[in-house]
Amino acid sequence: MAKTIGTSSTQIIRAAQTDAQKNVSKWHWKVLGICLSFLPFINLLALGIASIFVYLLIPKIDLSTPERVQIYSKHPALYTEQYRKTAKKLRFINILCGWTIGIIVTGLNLI
Repeated sequence: MAKTIGTSSTQIIRAAQTDAQKNVSKWHWKVLGICLSFLPFINLLALGIASIFVYLLIPKIDLSTPERVQIYSKHPALYTEQYRKTAKKLRFINILCGWTIGIIVTGLNLI
């Protein structure tokens, strides 16, 4: 019984991570990171504010397909928690990557 619950929670976590990866648009968050890097003298402060904003932003769970509804209905609390953690982590990583790309591009222009 305990093994079954553990296996189903693992499946729920994997499904939540897959859905979150699909729903977090990389280009949108990378463009935000690039824009943050172009702010003169305060780009580290802007990155920190954006990080806090992304942490507080609650991702919306997409239940448009019956498979997602079925997975979500098994353990909604676990699915919601894992989905939100994954979406926030992906958003932050994409902003950080965009910010780094922007800093590199800005550095190349100064040379």
